[in-house]
Amino acid sequence: MSEQEVRHGTSRYRVYQVVGIVLGVLFIALGVVAFLSGGGPIIAAIAAIGGLAVLITSIITMVRS
Repeated sequence: MSEQEVRHGTSRYRVYQVVGIVLGVLFIALGVVAFLSGGGPIIAAIAAIGGLAVLITSIITMVRS
C-alpha cells in the first residue's frame, strides 16, 4: 500500500471524528435548549448524556489515531 493511500484513509476517519464532535456539541446544545424551553429534565438529560458520549468517543478516537 502506498503512502498516499494511507493518508487518504486517515483523512477520511479524521472527517468522521470532526463530524462526531460537531454532532456531540449539537446534542448537548439541544439538551440545554430542551431544558430551558420546558421539555423536562429527563429529555434534556438524555440529549446531554448522548451528546457527551459522542463527544468523548470522537475525541478519544481522534487522539488514538
